[in-house]
Amino acid sequence: MDRRAAQLAAVLATCAISAPALAADEILVTVDQPRVATELGRNFGVTTTITNRGSVPSVAVLAHLNVLSLTSDVYVDPEDWSSERTRYLGVLPAGASTTINWKLKAVNPGRFATFVSVLPEAGSTDAPTNGANVTISVATRQTLNSGGILPLAIGIPAALALLTVSVRVRRSRR
Repeated sequence: MDRRAAQLAAVLATCAISAPALAADEILVTVDQPRVATELGRNFGVTTTITNRGSVPSVAVLAHLNVLSLTSDVYVDPEDWSSERTRYLGVLPAGASTTINWKLKAVNPGRFATFVSVLPEAGSTDAPTNGANVTISVATRQTLNSGGILPLAIGIPAALALLTVSVRVRRSRR
């Protein structure tokens, strides 16, 4: 009986070693920068690296970009900030990593945070693995030439005034 128990223990140990992993301490999510300062309407990027620190391949995973406001008076629609917020990474081999360049656009002024969550594609009741927050400061952008409108705003009234003056001068000469 002891021999059977030893064989069973060996089989179970082999199964445990070769099982795919996604323990929170085995997946690491790192970011390239802790802060971003930008202006309203500008594009910017955040780069994350997802690493499988385990000794076995992970289960198929996905990475999801989250965006939120750090103040209660600003509503954030994350889809406005980035159109591609979920990336399907598949299985990460043991010790492997993958880098994702997230493209974002500052659509609201204020203070925001973004972070990446990694979780199994199949879903799980376990908490996702989250990367560090990247704090985003978005300044309002002041411009006199919003989209090239200034030449039109000055030019059209000036042209109308010139036309009016020339018509009056012609009429007064008659």
